[in-house]
Amino acid sequence: MKKLTLIALALITLGATSQIIEKNIDKEEVKTVVTTKLKEQDDKLDPIYFQHDDDKNASFIEKIGF
Repeated sequence: MKKLTLIALALITLGATSQIIEKNIDKEEVKTVVTTKLKEQDDKLDPIYFQHDDDKNASFIEKIGF
């Protein structure tokens, strides 16, 4: 029963954190970044690669999308 309570508490905490973060995101800034930084792919068979300006100096966290 303790494990089930801990799992439920963890899920509730993650859900609440997700909602807080979603409300704090500047949606206009996200739209600007997406429209200016990301490019369309010409060929559907090419692997997906979102080209960024400074990939060589990006940290691991930035490379995986955070």
